[in-house]
Amino acid sequence: MNTPTRSFRIAAIGLDVLHHTRLKLASSMLLAERMEVVLQPWSGDACDLLVIGLDHADAARALSEAHAANVPTLSIARRYADPAPGRLPHGATVRDINEQLSSLLQAAPSVDRPADGVPLLLQLASSTGSDLHLLQRGAITVLVDTATRSIALPPTTTLSELVAQLDDVAWSGSVIDAPTFQHQYAYRLPQRYSFEALYFCIARHRPLLLPAPAEHAPMKLRHWPDLNPDDVPSTWLLAIACLHARPWQPNALAAACQMPRNTVQSLFCAAVASGLALTQEPAVPPTSRRRQPGDSRFFSWVARRFGLNLFQGSTS
Repeated sequence: MNTPTRSFRIAAIGLDVLHHTRLKLASSMLLAERMEVVLQPWSGDACDLLVIGLDHADAARALSEAHAANVPTLSIARRYADPAPGRLPHGATVRDINEQLSSLLQAAPSVDRPADGVPLLLQLASSTGSDLHLLQRGAITVLVDTATRSIALPPTTTLSELVAQLDDVAWSGSVIDAPTFQHQYAYRLPQRYSFEALYFCIARHRPLLLPAPAEHAPMKLRHWPDLNPDDVPSTWLLAIACLHARPWQPNALAAACQMPRNTVQSLFCAAVASGLALTQEPAVPPTSRRRQPGDSRFFSWVARRFGLNLFQGSTS
């Protein structure tokens, strides 16, 4: 099995043009070791490594900030005559820098890494509490807000793009407080999506990431889910409307809506994961179902829209 590519964030400060160019080349060479690196200026934010030119005027302040944040450092300075772990003399070659990067990044501690095969974001989404978790993978930053049961994304990142990378092992995270988010990240993460929208997006694009519900248990939706229209096909709306109206078993719903059984199962998975599933209420037999006039008109319109027989065998 191929070793998965790991992503790292390296910050730099105080390097002249020559050493910064060599750092870029040394970082790109790490791809041969399946290590993807994103270079960024040092801002005090969390990263995996800080490369610092100690001869620069801001070096002392940056070094102090890095030590306070437990960020490993690679220092380059004229005062060093020979290379040593975590330090290089002025004029270090691309190879020298590459070897140090490889050694330091592989030894760097990982924080909040996914465990037991469950993506880190999904672990946090299912946890209790009211913490704000900042997750990062390469250049992607995501906020998981367990208090409001929502996530915040950058303006150029779609929900489906996030879902495509959920199980990447390179995700790392840390807990931040509300003032830190407001002052440092709110403007960078303007998009908000509910956990419900996230789970239904996963159901469409990565259903195997969701735990399977009971195989034959009838289920009803607690309320109409919060859906992102870009990630839910219109063909799903009829099945969602059925589940919103009353309990259904998967096979009966698939037959009534003329949908593949595995697609219906994905909907059930999303409902369970998002906390929308009501599975205790027994299914209502078709012969005893009483239709309200308003419901009848609405569901008849939905059925006509999709050319289906909506009220066919809801619990069989």
